[in-house]
Amino acid sequence: MTTLDNLAGAIRTVLPEVIKEINEQRIPALEQAWGRSFADELANENQVTVEIAKNYARPVNNTFYQHINRVLPEFQEHTTDGSDYVLGSILIEDKNSFSSGNGWVGNGFNKTPVHLLKKFEVNENGRITKAFIAIVDLSKTQGAWSDRQINTNRSVIQFLNEDIDNIKLVVGDIRPARKYAKPVMETV
Repeated sequence: MTTLDNLAGAIRTVLPEVIKEINEQRIPALEQAWGRSFADELANENQVTVEIAKNYARPVNNTFYQHINRVLPEFQEHTTDGSDYVLGSILIEDKNSFSSGNGWVGNGFNKTPVHLLKKFEVNENGRITKAFIAIVDLSKTQGAWSDRQINTNRSVIQFLNEDIDNIKLVVGDIRPARKYAKPVMETV
């Protein structure tokens, strides 16, 4: 079993308690800080998934980290441009998405090859109901971060159908589509 297999197993082990904590503690704490419900806070947003990602990133990532670290202590925070965690000698970049699309959005900085990619669906009350999680070593895929957009310093990553065999699924599935592989979330 490889180091990344150990990480995948740890994530699968802690996922139910992570989702429960996010839905029952972290999101209510955000609503408390906002002074109103999720539905009221984001009712008039044109880019709801972008706003969810901005608001949820820290609580989601911190909760995942704390739970994973309890069962896999060598999984450590390592926040620099291009990586968020380290596991042994492996640097890991973490990305969240709250859209139903095929990709993830990141800043324009160079990133380490190994990525922990998480995709979530939330209900009308802002609670996470579905998830897709994968570990991908970009050095083994054709998918790569796009050139950054000058006016936003953002880039996008999607994976080609040919990359599917090199995507380590943790939660959910991935299926071929026209050109880009389609992450399929599962109920959590």
